[in-house]
Amino acid sequence: MKTLSLARRRALLASSAKVEQYFWVLTMLIWRLSIGIPVVAALVGLCYLDAKAPAPGLALIPFFLICVYFLCKEALLLLNAGGIYPRRTTIYFGVFGTILLCWASSYNSLPLLIELERTLAEAPSQTLAETGNDDVSEDAKKDEEIARALEALETASVALRSLQGDEAETGENAANGGKSGKSVERRDADFDGRGELASRSFWAFSDGAQWKTAAFASVHTLLAIAAGVLIAFVGEMLRFKLPGGHLINLTGAVFAIVYVGLLGSFLVMLRIAYGVPALVSMIIVAKLCDVGAYTVGRLIGRHKMAPSLSPGKTIEGAIGGIAFAIFGAWLSVAVLFPLATGSPSQTTWVGVVIYGLAVGLAGMLGDLAESLIKRDVMRKDSGTNVPGFGGFLDIYDSLLLAAPVAFGLWAFHVIK
Repeated sequence: MKTLSLARRRALLASSAKVEQYFWVLTMLIWRLSIGIPVVAALVGLCYLDAKAPAPGLALIPFFLICVYFLCKEALLLLNAGGIYPRRTTIYFGVFGTILLCWASSYNSLPLLIELERTLAEAPSQTLAETGNDDVSEDAKKDEEIARALEALETASVALRSLQGDEAETGENAANGGKSGKSVERRDADFDGRGELASRSFWAFSDGAQWKTAAFASVHTLLAIAAGVLIAFVGEMLRFKLPGGHLINLTGAVFAIVYVGLLGSFLVMLRIAYGVPALVSMIIVAKLCDVGAYTVGRLIGRHKMAPSLSPGKTIEGAIGGIAFAIFGAWLSVAVLFPLATGSPSQTTWVGVVIYGLAVGLAGMLGDLAESLIKRDVMRKDSGTNVPGFGGFLDIYDSLLLAAPVAFGLWAFHVIK
């Protein structure tokens, strides 16, 4: 009887512990959702405003720069906790310079817009000078001015598309004498900050030729990184008095610039090159992977994946995270992209699997990479600025490594 009673007590304790675990997981999910849903709603609103803005990033870049400030602050705190003390001004200047220069380079087509305005402004005067006939009626002059202006607009549009790599359409326009044959609505479309004709859909994709704009931005990003490294060297030279510690401080500064600045710039380039839907899709896939890994790992996780780095992560959770990531990729292709563009996505089911798998794995590696940093300096969270999540770096860790992978998949047309 005592043995039976003991067995029952153990069974009751085990079931009670399991119920308590389920209740704790549910509580944490509700807490995170209560914070995450308003944040996601605000981000959706910012994405809408950014897609409607006359230039890419006008609505999103201020929010991102605020996040970058906290990312730099938390990176400095982690470095200081590990005994590394780089110059704060070096890190802030290097990271902010990289992000801002990457974003500003999206306006590389602005000279063409200025030339277009000049052409349109000179077209009426040239028309009047060339007519030289005082007997021509005022109505005829106005009609000719409008025709010349529209022709100049079409010629400039052809030049813009040629700059963006749209050789097929440019050749067709040239064969037609510089007239594209587009509708009047196409002529009346607004120009965005990159010099291309903006689609009337506020979720508009780039046309694929924006790879050149992203490549232009990447050159500026590399120059900003190089400038940051140079400034880091100069900063350590200025405060050098005795040997010891300066090389470690220099390494910490370069690490922060590359980790936050370089990887963060891919978030900017993803928006510039492939539009708001590409950025939103990457966030959906990476964060659904986080949610799936956390939920499945808490519920049925048994086998530890990286016990020395992150004891809470399990192999079962990783599998669940990948499944959620692939679902997020399918959701993007089947729902988000058609809703954004008004036409079905051309991505194959193989591309969906590759996209979800690659971005999901990259997000997991980003999470483990931050865990490596925190474990090495014996910190549980990167900060306390975001209740329920920790710090900004605890939220962005998966995105910082997922963004370059997503950008590469878009660039090589795995997802489209």
